[in-house]
Amino acid sequence: MKIIPIEEIRITLLVENSSKQNFPKTVNYIFDTLYSEIVTQIKTIEISSECILFNSVEAHNITKEFSDKSYWTENITSTEIENFWLFGQNGQGDFWLFDKNNKVLFYDHNHEELSPINFINLGVNFQQWLQFSFLNKQLDEIYDTIGKLDKQTKIEFKKQLQSINEHLLENYPFEI
Repeated sequence: MKIIPIEEIRITLLVENSSKQNFPKTVNYIFDTLYSEIVTQIKTIEISSECILFNSVEAHNITKEFSDKSYWTENITSTEIENFWLFGQNGQGDFWLFDKNNKVLFYDHNHEELSPINFINLGVNFQQWLQFSFLNKQLDEIYDTIGKLDKQTKIEFKKQLQSINEHLLENYPFEI
């Protein structure tokens, strides 16, 4: 397993150049430049079992749908809801979000209501999330080939998580 350089990831994602779909003019969220570049030029893509990256249109539609206060805890305001942008999900219905500082958060749908207290701050930015996604893809490929993850593979995966960001392993939302 290895951490793939961000430029290689960018090229991999943009290889299937579909027509550019910008965010609607009504969106006033300030995005990471790399995020905007990629999601406006791709179709929604499953990078790994835990990381599905929405294209710009799907991200906008899902964020808009989940901006309805009925999905959130009672005591949250519409202004507070606007601080979050849903940019992806995993295969179990959990979501990947950005906060206003472009930090990546994870929401486990088992918590039911959306609420900042139910979000796990992974301590990573979008570039690091992409590296994590492609590392997770390598883990998926090992599992698909062998049918299990041995102790050495798990140790190596944890080591690579820490090399992406020192806080990623401690905030990692899945069982390894």
